Amino acid sequence: KEGKIVQWTKDVGDKVSAGDVIMVVESDKADMDVEAFEDGFIAKLLVPEGGVTAVGLPVALIAEAEGDIAAIAAAAAAAPPPAAAAPT
Repeated sequence: KEGKIVQWTKDVGDKVSAGDVIMVVESDKADMDVEAFEDGFIAKLLVPEGGVTAVGLPVALIAEAEGDIAAIAAAAAAAPPPAAAAPT
């Protein structure tokens, strides 16, 4: 299964708490609000608005501390992107 990110409701640097809506995803059935799983700060958006990715793959990185954002974003830029889902 895949989902399309319709809208990010939070941006890099924004503080989030578990349960905050961070994006809206369009699936084959409906648009759904997606909540953060943990507290922290948005460090990097891995999939842009309009981007499509497999359900379950990371779409953003959250830093525990605001001071860690730059290091996490730099590490993510150096890492290979997650593998795309195989068509079914």
